[in-house]
Amino acid sequence: MGASLRISQILGIFILTQLLFFQVVNAQGQLNTEEGRLIKVPEYYQYWNPYRRVVSQRGEAHTFFGKVYYEVTYNKDNRIKAVTKYGKDRQAKETYHFMWSRSGIRSEYKVEFHTDGRASRLDTSLYSDQLSYVRPGWIADVTSRSDGRPREVDFYDPLGMNYFSYTFNYTTLKKDKKFSEVIESSYFDSNSNFVGRHLLFVERGAFLRMIQYFNSENKIFLTKEFLHDKTMEETIRVITNEKGEEIERKIIPYMPPDKYAYKFEWTGSAVIDRGLKDIDNLDLAYEFALRAQEALEKANEDLKLAKEAFEKANERAKRTKELLREAEKQAEEADKFRAKMEEAKLEAQNAIDLMYDAEREAELARLEAASAKATLDAIEKTREVEDYAKEERKRARKEARKARREARREARIARAALQDSLLGVETRTFLSLSYGWPILVEQSLSNNTAGVHYLFGFGRRNMFEFNGWDFDLGLEVNWYDFSSENSEQNFQTLSYFGISQIDIRPGWKWIPTALETTLKVGGGLVSPGYGFTIGSSATYNLLPTPLTVAIFSQFNWVSEGIDQDTPANWTTVGLQFGVNLEDKIPEIFDIDLPNIFDIFR
Repeated sequence: MGASLRISQILGIFILTQLLFFQVVNAQGQLNTEEGRLIKVPEYYQYWNPYRRVVSQRGEAHTFFGKVYYEVTYNKDNRIKAVTKYGKDRQAKETYHFMWSRSGIRSEYKVEFHTDGRASRLDTSLYSDQLSYVRPGWIADVTSRSDGRPREVDFYDPLGMNYFSYTFNYTTLKKDKKFSEVIESSYFDSNSNFVGRHLLFVERGAFLRMIQYFNSENKIFLTKEFLHDKTMEETIRVITNEKGEEIERKIIPYMPPDKYAYKFEWTGSAVIDRGLKDIDNLDLAYEFALRAQEALEKANEDLKLAKEAFEKANERAKRTKELLREAEKQAEEADKFRAKMEEAKLEAQNAIDLMYDAEREAELARLEAASAKATLDAIEKTREVEDYAKEERKRARKEARKARREARREARIARAALQDSLLGVETRTFLSLSYGWPILVEQSLSNNTAGVHYLFGFGRRNMFEFNGWDFDLGLEVNWYDFSSENSEQNFQTLSYFGISQIDIRPGWKWIPTALETTLKVGGGLVSPGYGFTIGSSATYNLLPTPLTVAIFSQFNWVSEGIDQDTPANWTTVGLQFGVNLEDKIPEIFDIDLPNIFDIFR
């Protein structure tokens, strides 16, 4: 009875102590009147994005039992001070420590690891398994870009010993009017030696499309491709080796974009791209030009290395020649030793008392013969080395030529991108005024006096696309002047043609960047009948102004010339002056035509 009473008293004291403890904890989370600021208790979340410093799905620690969750603490300015990740076993895995600028706009952070494992748990895509193993107490020192994503990461132990590091480059690409991003992840060992790298190709800035892995010799050895099917809500992962041979194809869980991914906003059902508004085509072309310049510099370095290898091969050939001469001398000495051996045999037969001496001399002769054979083997090896040096020299030359061709190809691609960025690829309004002189006039108009023909045209560029070509649409008004003293034979009239033209300018290096070569086809009304025209022009853009100047030639055919039943045709050559306007004309032509040609692709 007394024992039960004491147990009841102990339980009562324990419950009272717990109530006092919770009151103290609640009091610590309220306003501190002495310091005049709010001290917040730790909060718990199920989602954490270190690049944008965003947490989501708040709850209590006990509600995340059996799940991964994060404990977040704040500083006096209500900014995130530290974030600790807990695993499903409720053990701390790593902690992010933040350092904020005074304005609170920028921040840097370090990651302290509490358990051993791989650094790829920070980001499964950015880090590689080649350099990834970490121990408890190690630190990942992150240097961020202005958008919050990492630019450099160093991994070291508590004593400051650096074990490996990563660098990241981000490049925006544009293809078929769609933007994508390529992220380059390079990793180095403790001696800053290059170990390898991999490239992440992200479509539309959100969906991971492909990963290519390169070794320390910068040669690709593995490729992972991800095919996303939003309808089926599944992703197919295809793995190929260095030869492009498929070694695995597997269906994995669907990989949607992160709702807090950089440059994207989450509406609850869709991802809205907010990050491509500030990208300019000229910046993109400049990025391509820089990469082409880097490729050229790398090709020059490879050429220098090839030249050094060639010089080393020549030195090796010289040394081989010297070794061959020495071997020939040793072979001559071997013949002399053979002669001495024969003399020793004769002396042994003639003098029995000198038999032992003769045997010793014969043994010496056999040793010399073995030496001669070794010398001959050395000669054969020398010849093999010489042949190998020749093959290495040929291979080095081939690789240098291949590198030069690749660098030139990259330069041509960069030149085409720069050309497109300067001339523009978006829809815009153009106006033109032309005058020309008829040549090659058809027989029915040969008795008329040909005057100057005038042409006024306007329209919109890049109205629709077919098979990778952009087409312009517009309207042309022509004044034809074939005067005659006989009013019945006079042919002076206007034509109204709808025209379509395409820029057939190739991206060859000998074509100036600002030059366009176009092909035009049109047709319409010619008072009082109808007609059509076909022509071409070479237009030079007076960059950076919107003005253009061109020379043109066009063939004209009309159904009724000087007689109602007599068609006529002639060819006109002349000059054209124009201007390209962007959003200066009322948007009566700014319509979205359906792409009816997709079915032919």
